[in-house]
Amino acid sequence: MTPITDSTRVEKTSTDVTAKVMNHRILIIDDDVNLVLSIKEKLYNVEDYSFTVETANHPIEALELMKTMKHKGISLSLIISDLAMPGMEGNVLLEESMKYFPEAKKILMSGNPTLDAIIHSLNYANIYRMLTKPVEDLDFQLTIKQAIQAVETELRLKESNVLLTNLNTNLSRMVDEKVHEIKFKNKQLTDSIHYAGLIQKSVLSCETDFAKDIHDAFTLIMPKDIVSGDFFWYHNDENHLSYCIADSTGHGVPGAFVSLLAFGALRESFERTKLKNDVNTIICKANNQFKKTLNNNFNHDSAELGYFFFDKKTYQLKFFGFKLDLYIIRKSRLIELKGSKLIFGDEQLESVGEDIIQTFNMLPCDTIFMTSDGYMDQFGGKDNKKFSSQRFKMLISIIGSHHPSNHREKLLKEFLDWKGNNEQTDDVSVFGLTLP
Repeated sequence: MTPITDSTRVEKTSTDVTAKVMNHRILIIDDDVNLVLSIKEKLYNVEDYSFTVETANHPIEALELMKTMKHKGISLSLIISDLAMPGMEGNVLLEESMKYFPEAKKILMSGNPTLDAIIHSLNYANIYRMLTKPVEDLDFQLTIKQAIQAVETELRLKESNVLLTNLNTNLSRMVDEKVHEIKFKNKQLTDSIHYAGLIQKSVLSCETDFAKDIHDAFTLIMPKDIVSGDFFWYHNDENHLSYCIADSTGHGVPGAFVSLLAFGALRESFERTKLKNDVNTIICKANNQFKKTLNNNFNHDSAELGYFFFDKKTYQLKFFGFKLDLYIIRKSRLIELKGSKLIFGDEQLESVGEDIIQTFNMLPCDTIFMTSDGYMDQFGGKDNKKFSSQRFKMLISIIGSHHPSNHREKLLKEFLDWKGNNEQTDDVSVFGLTLP
């Protein structure tokens, strides 16, 4: 028999509004022309689907047709083949079809299938169903429907996977772009803050210069962030030493701005006051200038501040504190000069009152300490509690008996040991001076 092929479109439209609209191409292979026509008629009776039917009456012709379809990019949903055909059995043909259409559903028909043929089809041809001839119309229609439904499900799943892959790719790209953008902006911001830190350091007093300028003295500055809300200021000459340590509202960039304003107000007040031992005037002018600068600020920015004037000839010390205390260690005994309850920059001051400014007669070898609350508020230790002011007083009482050159390192080590792996809670500033 001469092999022939034909292509026929079989359509069956359902009145159901959910009817399928996907067109499926089906290949029927059988050397019996009448059987091919019968199968086409059965396909016509399958509702809800649209088919384009290709036929071949010889396995070799079928393989050539599949090769051509593959080359043209034509998809194939279903292959229906008889088992017993000249030149090549249907199970072998279906195995060969895997080279061209591995995803097509494959149905093998036979009047008397052998077990070997069935096993071969299952193992090598990915057979979907085995039908025994003669096939009942209802069984055939149900098999075709189920095969096409499986094809459509797989196609939609594949489309969904492609869509999901594209979405994931786009999402990943968008995330990468956002991460790159955030990193870039973060670098810009960090660079700006680092530059702000350089500006702040160039304006504020330097702890290294202070240690070189004044014998047996130190200021330990440990910012929580790149820039700090804590600052210190000093003026030293052969007759006296004026010193201030302060803790501005907040830390980081906001605290740094406040610290620069407070520092500038204090320095300007000191320079404009003729009598350098006039602590009252210096403090009030600095406070009022700072308050005036922040007149329109509704955040009530302020500072805790300790200021003292020390006369090197008379050994007299004058101290005033805005919620900040001064400690004197004299032969391992702690003497505490309490600061006032006033806050620097909180309100305009006409005078703080000479009775509030504390005057103390110092002795050689006395040691002075002042600190912001950052040291005492640091969490750590075995119970993860604050260091506390009581522990700080005990610490400086012990450290005060050691050589002045070791004071800064011992305070730093104790702080770091206490903090451990905890994040630093606040800016830290500690001042120490041992009198000759």
